[in-house]
Order: sequence, then C-alpha cells, then structure tokens
Amino acid sequence: MVRLDDPPFHVLVALVDEEPYAIEDACNHAGASLSEGTRRGGCVICPMHGYIFELGTGKLIEPRGLCGDQRTFVARLDGDAVAVWDAGADVVVLGC
Repeated sequence: MVRLDDPPFHVLVALVDEEPYAIEDACNHAGASLSEGTRRGGCVICPMHGYIFELGTGKLIEPRGLCGDQRTFVARLDGDAVAVWDAGADVVVLGC
C-alpha cells in the first residue's frame, strides 16, 4: 500500500491480485491515514478505530452504518507505473 499526496484528496494505492486500486487515504470516519493501517486480503483496516474498507470499491465492510464508503479513484497499470485519476474530473490525478 502506498500513499500518494495530491491535495485535497490523498490517495491510497494498492495491488490486489496484480490489479491496482485507489481510494481516498483519509478514513472518512475520523481522518486517519489508511495507508498506515493493515491489509487483509482485498481490504484495508483503519489504524485508528479498526474500520474495514474494501480496496476495490471503497465500501465499508465493518462496522456497517457508522460512516460512509471511501471515495474511489480509477487506477490502471501503465507500463511499470500506476496511473490514478478522478473519473468525475476525467483527468489524471497522479501516478506512481
């Protein structure tokens, strides 16, 4: 898992089964950096309160209903790099 700084939305990028995914790095519950959390399969666990988010969709897995899903970004392999962009803005946000 890698945190990419691109204000106002720092982005967590992770490979799941060789596929890149990108979600907002700041947990929408309390703002903790998800990149400092732990990884469990295709999920990331927030280091502050243990909330679990699916990396592929940003969906809150546990605990249900206490906050919303994480903002997602489009991530694609581009040679040896990963290109990340905001689908709503249709522009490249950053790459790593």
